[in-house]
Amino acid sequence: MGNHIAVYYGTMTGNAEDLAGDTVNRLTKLGYASKSISLEDQKVEDLTKYPFSLFIVSTWGDGEPPEDAYDFWESLDEGNHNLEALNYAIMGLGDESYEEFNAFARNLDKRLTDFGGKRHGERVEADVFYDDAYEKWFSEVIKNITSMTLNS
Repeated sequence: MGNHIAVYYGTMTGNAEDLAGDTVNRLTKLGYASKSISLEDQKVEDLTKYPFSLFIVSTWGDGEPPEDAYDFWESLDEGNHNLEALNYAIMGLGDESYEEFNAFARNLDKRLTDFGGKRHGERVEADVFYDDAYEKWFSEVIKNITSMTLNS
């Protein structure tokens, strides 16, 4: 399995990017080689390059992806991709006062699984105050990564 982990983020206000950076720092301290990558710089066909991927994304406006993830989303949504080698976990950031709360995280999760990706753990949909949700999600991520590493 290896210990390389991609931490992809899509953000408008910087919260997802900050969490991705924090996640990389925590993973590094645990001995995992990891890298924070903006979805703006990501090609769909390269998603399976890492043994495990994390997605931390916000929703913008009326359920839309954030600006830096828009082109990635269009490419993913309009294509026909083979993501059977993609193992991932996903966390959405949003504001539950909006009708389309965390819609991009749900839509991204659905498309990744539509193309064969395997989500490990539950998708977390966090509100504005996301610290507790993040801690729970990160703990679950570590359990799943450890389990995959031991079973490979």
